[in-house]
Amino acid sequence: MHKVALIIIYNHAHNENIEIIERIYKDRFSNIYHLVPFYKGGKTNVIPVYESSFHFQGYVNQGFKSFFREDYTHYLFAADDLILNPGINESNYTGHFKLNSKTCFLPGFITLHETKVWWPRVAQAFRFDINYPGAKAKNELPEYDVALQRFKKTGLEIKPLRFNQIWRPLGLRPAGSIKDLIRMILDNVLYRLRYWKNKITGKKFDLSYPLVGSYSDIFVVSSDAISKFSHYCGIFAATNLFVEIGLPTSLVLSAEEIVTEDDLKLRGKALWKDGCIRLNGILERAYGDYKELERYNFNLKQLLDNFPEDSLYLHPVKLSQWNTEL
Repeated sequence: MHKVALIIIYNHAHNENIEIIERIYKDRFSNIYHLVPFYKGGKTNVIPVYESSFHFQGYVNQGFKSFFREDYTHYLFAADDLILNPGINESNYTGHFKLNSKTCFLPGFITLHETKVWWPRVAQAFRFDINYPGAKAKNELPEYDVALQRFKKTGLEIKPLRFNQIWRPLGLRPAGSIKDLIRMILDNVLYRLRYWKNKITGKKFDLSYPLVGSYSDIFVVSSDAISKFSHYCGIFAATNLFVEIGLPTSLVLSAEEIVTEDDLKLRGKALWKDGCIRLNGILERAYGDYKELERYNFNLKQLLDNFPEDSLYLHPVKLSQWNTEL
Protein backbone atom coordinates (compact mmCIF):
# COMPACT_ATOMS: atom_id res chain seq x y z
CA MET A 1 0.00 0.00 0.00
CA HIS A 2 1.23 3.48 -0.87
CA LYS A 3 1.73 5.88 2.02
CA VAL A 4 1.94 9.62 1.42
CA ALA A 5 3.00 12.69 3.37
CA LEU A 6 1.07 15.86 2.58
CA ILE A 7 3.42 18.82 3.02
CA ILE A 8 2.01 22.35 2.90
CA ILE A 9 4.36 25.14 1.83
CA TYR A 10 3.79 28.67 3.13
CA ASN A 11 5.39 31.56 1.27
CA HIS A 12 5.06 33.68 4.38
CA ALA A 13 4.30 33.17 8.09
CA HIS A 14 0.51 32.91 7.82
CA ASN A 15 0.26 30.90 11.02
CA GLU A 16 -3.48 31.51 11.17
CA ASN A 17 -3.90 29.21 8.16
CA ILE A 18 -2.38 26.17 9.86
CA GLU A 19 -5.55 25.13 11.74
CA ILE A 20 -7.75 25.88 8.72
CA ILE A 21 -5.64 23.69 6.45
CA GLU A 22 -5.62 20.93 9.08
CA ARG A 23 -9.44 20.99 9.05
CA ILE A 24 -9.52 20.81 5.25
CA TYR A 25 -7.27 17.76 4.99
CA LYS A 26 -7.38 15.90 8.34
CA ASP A 27 -10.02 13.38 7.20
CA ARG A 28 -8.20 12.71 3.92
CA PHE A 29 -4.52 12.55 4.88
CA SER A 30 -3.08 10.98 8.03
CA ASN A 31 0.38 12.54 7.69
CA ILE A 32 0.34 16.32 7.33
CA TYR A 33 3.31 18.69 7.72
CA HIS A 34 3.63 22.44 7.33
CA LEU A 35 6.76 24.29 6.18
CA VAL A 36 6.31 27.76 7.69
CA PRO A 37 8.86 30.61 7.59
CA PHE A 38 10.13 31.68 11.02
CA TYR A 39 7.62 29.52 12.93
CA LYS A 40 8.07 29.78 16.72
CA GLY A 41 5.03 27.82 17.92
CA GLY A 42 4.83 24.40 19.53
CA LYS A 43 3.03 22.21 16.94
CA THR A 44 5.28 19.25 16.24
CA ASN A 45 4.16 18.85 12.60
CA VAL A 46 4.95 22.49 11.78
CA ILE A 47 8.53 22.87 10.61
CA PRO A 48 10.24 26.29 10.76
CA VAL A 49 12.19 27.28 7.64
CA TYR A 50 14.43 30.24 6.93
CA GLU A 51 14.56 31.16 3.27
CA SER A 52 13.15 33.75 0.85
CA SER A 53 9.83 32.78 -0.72
CA PHE A 54 11.51 33.46 -4.09
CA HIS A 55 13.59 30.34 -3.40
CA PHE A 56 11.08 28.21 -1.52
CA GLN A 57 12.68 25.08 -2.94
CA GLY A 58 15.06 25.69 -0.03
CA TYR A 59 12.19 24.96 2.38
CA VAL A 60 12.20 21.36 1.15
CA ASN A 61 15.87 20.94 1.96
CA GLN A 62 15.61 22.61 5.37
CA GLY A 63 12.58 20.58 6.39
CA PHE A 64 13.74 17.25 4.95
CA LYS A 65 14.95 15.60 8.16
CA SER A 66 11.72 16.54 9.92
CA PHE A 67 9.25 15.14 7.38
CA PHE A 68 11.23 12.21 5.94
CA ARG A 69 10.09 8.70 6.90
CA GLU A 70 11.31 5.42 5.45
CA ASP A 71 7.76 4.14 5.00
CA TYR A 72 6.46 7.06 2.92
CA THR A 73 6.08 6.18 -0.76
CA HIS A 74 5.46 9.75 -1.91
CA TYR A 75 5.64 13.33 -0.66
CA LEU A 76 2.83 15.55 -1.95
CA PHE A 77 3.76 19.23 -1.67
CA ALA A 78 1.15 21.98 -2.10
CA ALA A 79 1.03 25.72 -1.46
CA ASP A 80 -1.04 26.93 1.50
CA ASP A 81 -3.24 28.92 -0.90
CA LEU A 82 -3.83 25.93 -3.19
CA ILE A 83 -6.93 23.82 -2.63
CA LEU A 84 -6.66 20.23 -3.77
CA ASN A 85 -9.73 18.56 -5.25
CA PRO A 86 -11.73 17.24 -2.24
CA GLY A 87 -12.05 13.86 -3.95
CA ILE A 88 -8.31 13.24 -3.64
CA ASN A 89 -7.06 11.48 -0.52
CA GLU A 90 -4.28 9.22 0.71
CA SER A 91 -6.04 6.11 -0.59
CA ASN A 92 -6.57 7.25 -4.19
CA TYR A 93 -3.93 9.93 -4.89
CA THR A 94 -1.81 7.54 -6.97
CA GLY A 95 -4.70 7.02 -9.37
CA HIS A 96 -5.43 10.72 -9.77
CA PHE A 97 -1.74 11.57 -10.32
CA LYS A 98 -0.99 8.34 -12.24
CA LEU A 99 1.88 7.45 -9.94
CA ASN A 100 3.75 4.26 -9.27
CA SER A 101 6.34 3.94 -6.51
CA LYS A 102 9.06 5.56 -8.64
CA THR A 103 6.99 8.25 -10.38
CA CYS A 104 6.99 11.97 -9.57
CA PHE A 105 4.55 14.70 -10.64
CA LEU A 106 4.95 18.28 -11.83
CA PRO A 107 2.20 20.38 -13.49
CA GLY A 108 4.19 20.77 -16.72
CA PHE A 109 7.51 21.93 -18.14
CA ILE A 110 8.38 25.33 -19.56
CA THR A 111 11.21 24.77 -22.01
CA LEU A 112 13.14 28.03 -21.84
CA HIS A 113 14.26 28.29 -25.47
CA GLU A 114 10.65 27.88 -26.60
CA THR A 115 9.08 30.68 -24.57
CA LYS A 116 7.03 32.95 -26.83
CA VAL A 117 6.77 35.96 -24.54
CA TRP A 118 9.43 37.60 -22.40
CA TRP A 119 9.57 35.84 -19.02
CA PRO A 120 11.97 37.15 -16.34
CA ARG A 121 12.85 33.60 -15.26
CA VAL A 122 14.55 32.98 -18.61
CA ALA A 123 16.88 35.92 -18.02
CA GLN A 124 17.58 34.65 -14.49
CA ALA A 125 18.32 31.18 -15.84
CA PHE A 126 20.74 32.63 -18.39
CA ARG A 127 22.57 34.51 -15.64
CA PHE A 128 22.68 31.52 -13.29
CA ASP A 129 26.18 31.08 -11.90
CA ILE A 130 27.08 27.66 -10.54
CA ASN A 131 30.02 29.42 -8.86
CA TYR A 132 27.69 31.84 -7.04
CA PRO A 133 29.75 33.86 -4.52
CA GLY A 134 29.67 32.41 -1.03
CA ALA A 135 28.38 28.99 -2.11
CA LYS A 136 30.90 26.34 -3.16
CA ALA A 137 28.23 24.39 -5.00
CA LYS A 138 29.84 23.33 -8.27
CA ASN A 139 30.75 19.83 -7.07
CA GLU A 140 27.31 19.32 -5.51
CA LEU A 141 25.47 19.19 -8.85
CA PRO A 142 25.88 16.62 -11.65
CA GLU A 143 28.35 17.58 -14.37
CA TYR A 144 26.84 19.40 -17.36
CA ASP A 145 26.86 16.33 -19.64
CA VAL A 146 25.40 14.10 -16.94
CA ALA A 147 22.64 16.65 -16.28
CA LEU A 148 21.97 16.88 -20.01
CA GLN A 149 21.41 13.12 -20.15
CA ARG A 150 18.84 13.41 -17.36
CA PHE A 151 17.04 16.05 -19.39
CA LYS A 152 17.07 13.86 -22.50
CA LYS A 153 15.67 10.96 -20.49
CA THR A 154 12.75 13.18 -19.51
CA GLY A 155 12.27 14.22 -23.15
CA LEU A 156 13.54 17.75 -22.65
CA GLU A 157 15.84 19.63 -25.01
CA ILE A 158 18.31 22.37 -24.11
CA LYS A 159 18.88 24.85 -26.93
CA PRO A 160 20.33 28.38 -27.13
CA LEU A 161 18.19 31.36 -26.16
CA ARG A 162 17.32 34.34 -28.34
CA PHE A 163 18.35 37.89 -27.54
CA ASN A 164 14.79 39.07 -26.83
CA GLN A 165 14.14 36.12 -24.50
CA ILE A 166 16.90 37.38 -22.19
CA TRP A 167 16.63 41.16 -22.57
CA ARG A 168 13.15 42.56 -22.15
CA PRO A 169 11.83 44.64 -25.07
CA LEU A 170 11.58 48.26 -23.98
CA GLY A 171 8.43 50.30 -24.38
CA LEU A 172 7.36 53.90 -24.01
CA ARG A 173 6.37 55.07 -20.57
CA PRO A 174 5.40 58.40 -19.00
CA ALA A 175 8.43 60.69 -18.74
CA GLY A 176 8.77 63.08 -15.82
CA SER A 177 11.11 65.45 -17.65
CA ILE A 178 12.73 66.12 -21.01
CA LYS A 179 15.88 64.43 -19.70
CA ASP A 180 13.87 61.28 -18.83
CA LEU A 181 12.24 61.35 -22.26
CA ILE A 182 15.60 61.58 -24.04
CA ARG A 183 17.05 58.76 -21.93
CA MET A 184 14.02 56.57 -22.67
CA ILE A 185 14.29 57.20 -26.43
CA LEU A 186 18.04 56.45 -26.40
CA ASP A 187 17.48 53.25 -24.40
CA ASN A 188 14.93 52.09 -26.96
CA VAL A 189 17.23 52.92 -29.88
CA LEU A 190 20.16 51.09 -28.25
CA TYR A 191 17.97 48.07 -27.54
CA ARG A 192 16.84 47.89 -31.17
CA LEU A 193 20.43 48.24 -32.40
CA ARG A 194 21.58 45.41 -30.14
CA TYR A 195 18.59 43.31 -31.21
CA TRP A 196 19.33 43.69 -34.93
CA LYS A 197 23.05 43.21 -34.43
CA ASN A 198 22.36 39.84 -32.80
CA LYS A 199 19.78 39.02 -35.47
CA ILE A 200 22.33 39.65 -38.23
CA THR A 201 25.29 37.96 -36.55
CA GLY A 202 23.22 34.99 -35.36
CA LYS A 203 24.89 35.05 -31.97
CA LYS A 204 23.69 32.28 -29.66
CA PHE A 205 23.13 32.54 -25.94
CA ASP A 206 23.77 29.20 -24.25
CA LEU A 207 22.76 28.32 -20.71
CA SER A 208 25.73 27.64 -18.45
CA TYR A 209 23.86 24.65 -17.00
CA PRO A 210 20.77 22.68 -18.15
CA LEU A 211 17.70 24.33 -16.62
CA VAL A 212 13.94 24.11 -17.12
CA GLY A 213 10.92 25.97 -15.77
CA SER A 214 7.58 24.97 -14.27
CA TYR A 215 4.63 26.20 -12.28
CA SER A 216 5.72 24.93 -8.87
CA ASP A 217 2.90 25.35 -6.35
CA ILE A 218 2.12 21.63 -6.37
CA PHE A 219 4.42 18.65 -6.97
CA VAL A 220 4.84 15.05 -5.87
CA VAL A 221 8.19 13.40 -5.18
CA SER A 222 8.74 9.65 -4.87
CA SER A 223 10.63 8.10 -1.96
CA ASP A 224 13.57 7.05 -4.14
CA ALA A 225 14.00 10.63 -5.44
CA ILE A 226 13.29 12.70 -2.33
CA SER A 227 16.82 12.69 -0.90
CA LYS A 228 18.56 13.84 -4.10
CA PHE A 229 15.70 16.21 -4.91
CA SER A 230 15.96 17.84 -1.50
CA HIS A 231 19.73 18.19 -1.85
CA TYR A 232 19.53 19.82 -5.28
CA CYS A 233 16.74 22.12 -4.09
CA GLY A 234 19.04 23.36 -1.34
CA ILE A 235 21.87 23.92 -3.80
CA PHE A 236 19.73 25.95 -6.18
CA ALA A 237 18.33 28.00 -3.29
CA ALA A 238 21.87 28.73 -2.07
CA THR A 239 22.89 29.82 -5.56
CA ASN A 240 19.98 32.27 -5.78
CA LEU A 241 17.99 30.52 -8.53
CA PHE A 242 14.28 31.37 -8.62
CA VAL A 243 12.01 28.52 -7.47
CA GLU A 244 10.19 28.10 -10.81
CA ILE A 245 13.56 27.16 -12.34
CA GLY A 246 15.39 25.61 -9.38
CA LEU A 247 12.61 23.26 -8.28
CA PRO A 248 11.71 21.67 -11.65
CA THR A 249 15.39 21.32 -12.53
CA SER A 250 15.98 19.54 -9.21
CA LEU A 251 13.19 17.10 -10.03
CA VAL A 252 14.58 16.36 -13.50
CA LEU A 253 18.00 15.68 -11.99
CA SER A 254 16.63 13.27 -9.37
CA ALA A 255 13.49 11.53 -10.69
CA GLU A 256 13.30 8.30 -12.67
CA GLU A 257 9.97 9.26 -14.22
CA ILE A 258 7.88 12.44 -14.17
CA VAL A 259 4.21 12.73 -15.11
CA THR A 260 2.58 16.08 -15.87
CA GLU A 261 -0.99 17.33 -16.12
CA ASP A 262 -0.94 16.39 -19.79
CA ASP A 263 -0.96 12.76 -18.60
CA LEU A 264 -3.88 13.19 -16.20
CA LYS A 265 -7.65 13.25 -16.45
CA LEU A 266 -7.94 16.24 -14.12
CA ARG A 267 -6.25 19.58 -14.77
CA GLY A 268 -5.26 22.21 -12.27
CA LYS A 269 -6.55 25.74 -12.57
CA ALA A 270 -4.50 28.79 -11.59
CA LEU A 271 -6.71 31.85 -11.23
CA TRP A 272 -4.97 35.17 -11.82
CA LYS A 273 -5.97 38.65 -12.92
CA ASP A 274 -3.70 38.41 -15.97
CA GLY A 275 -5.93 36.14 -18.06
CA CYS A 276 -3.92 33.91 -20.36
CA ILE A 277 -0.18 33.44 -20.24
CA ARG A 278 1.31 31.25 -22.95
CA LEU A 279 4.98 30.50 -22.47
CA ASN A 280 5.84 27.93 -25.11
CA GLY A 281 4.53 25.63 -27.79
CA ILE A 282 4.61 22.50 -25.65
CA LEU A 283 2.89 23.74 -22.52
CA GLU A 284 0.27 26.36 -23.35
CA ARG A 285 -1.02 26.85 -19.86
CA ALA A 286 -4.28 28.82 -19.82
CA TYR A 287 -4.71 30.72 -16.58
CA GLY A 288 -8.31 31.28 -15.58
CA ASP A 289 -10.00 34.40 -14.31
CA TYR A 290 -9.77 34.87 -10.55
CA LYS A 291 -13.38 36.16 -10.57
CA GLU A 292 -14.44 32.54 -11.02
CA LEU A 293 -14.07 32.18 -7.24
CA GLU A 294 -16.81 34.75 -6.62
CA ARG A 295 -19.45 32.12 -7.39
CA TYR A 296 -18.60 30.51 -4.02
CA ASN A 297 -19.27 33.78 -2.13
CA PHE A 298 -15.77 33.43 -0.64
CA ASN A 299 -17.13 30.66 1.59
CA LEU A 300 -14.72 27.74 1.97
CA LYS A 301 -17.46 25.20 2.72
CA GLN A 302 -19.31 26.19 -0.45
CA LEU A 303 -16.10 25.78 -2.44
CA LEU A 304 -15.35 22.33 -1.03
CA ASP A 305 -18.97 21.17 -1.44
CA ASN A 306 -19.18 22.42 -5.03
CA PHE A 307 -15.61 22.01 -6.19
CA PRO A 308 -15.35 21.77 -10.03
CA GLU A 309 -15.16 18.05 -10.75
CA ASP A 310 -12.72 18.45 -13.65
CA SER A 311 -10.16 20.45 -11.62
CA LEU A 312 -7.16 18.87 -9.92
CA TYR A 313 -6.75 21.98 -7.78
CA LEU A 314 -7.59 25.69 -7.60
CA HIS A 315 -4.95 28.31 -6.90
CA PRO A 316 -4.73 30.81 -5.33
CA VAL A 317 -7.44 30.74 -2.68
CA LYS A 318 -6.39 33.40 -0.16
CA LEU A 319 -7.90 31.99 3.03
CA SER A 320 -7.60 35.30 4.91
CA GLN A 321 -10.29 36.68 2.59
CA TRP A 322 -12.69 33.74 3.01
CA ASN A 323 -15.23 32.52 5.53
CA THR A 324 -13.37 29.39 6.63
CA GLU A 325 -15.94 27.75 8.91
CA LEU A 326 -16.48 24.13 7.87
